Amino acid sequence: MIRGLYSAASGMLSAQLGEGVVANNLANSDTAGFKAETAAFSSFAPLAVNRAQPAAFDLLGASGNRWTPIGSVSSGAIVDVTGINWSAGAVAPSQNPLAVALVGPGLFGVRTAAGLQYTRAGDFRLNRNGTLVDSSGNPVIGVNGAPIQVPGGAAASVVSVDTGGFVRAGNAVVGQIAVFRPAQAALLPSGQGAYALAAGTAAPTAATGTVRPGFLEQSNVNVVQQMAALLQLQQAFSSDQRAVQTADKTATVAIAQVGTVA
Repeated sequence: MIRGLYSAASGMLSAQLGEGVVANNLANSDTAGFKAETAAFSSFAPLAVNRAQPAAFDLLGASGNRWTPIGSVSSGAIVDVTGINWSAGAVAPSQNPLAVALVGPGLFGVRTAAGLQYTRAGDFRLNRNGTLVDSSGNPVIGVNGAPIQVPGGAAASVVSVDTGGFVRAGNAVVGQIAVFRPAQAALLPSGQGAYALAAGTAAPTAATGTVRPGFLEQSNVNVVQQMAALLQLQQAFSSDQRAVQTADKTATVAIAQVGTVA
């Protein structure tokens, strides 16, 4: 009875965590370069259930009971891991002339207050200092490992990016956008479609890649699939909730009536 209550409660917690993952996906369905996350569920080690068949005149098992396996029972569920769907999102035209979409694998590098982070969102622009930055104002890293700086006085209208990621101010090349290829398993979400390397992971070397100027990669979140997943998780939560309520009522009745002398 108590084991059933704990198993149902763990199912509620797992469903709640899964709902949080789905809700985050839906909230970022319009975030450029965002990659959908998936919660993988697993169960705790199952417990073996056996039927005891005691020998005649021996209820204590001194002569050896015979145990017949009749199955197993789950001891609860848990969110085992949260994975990232790295498939490319749709590419759409952008009115931002400095926007770029990566072609093929890889990530852009941006320097944040928390260190170097990686993203597929190429919604770049110039800040007031002439530095190429992302939509959050973080400097974009070039192949030389430094932020890309446009000479002072250059207007954004004369700055362009070609398919090789070269940034030009007029006809002069002022930098080249770096493309990083870190191990996907070592990347941890840090919000807004950005990812940080797990502690102890060596930083990847800046490389080059192909981009599509004037385009922006969209989120790869499938809203219909996420809404269906959310409904399934809500139904699972409700089912486990009813199981907890039933176990609680059963325990209440047992405490109140079992052992009561009529």
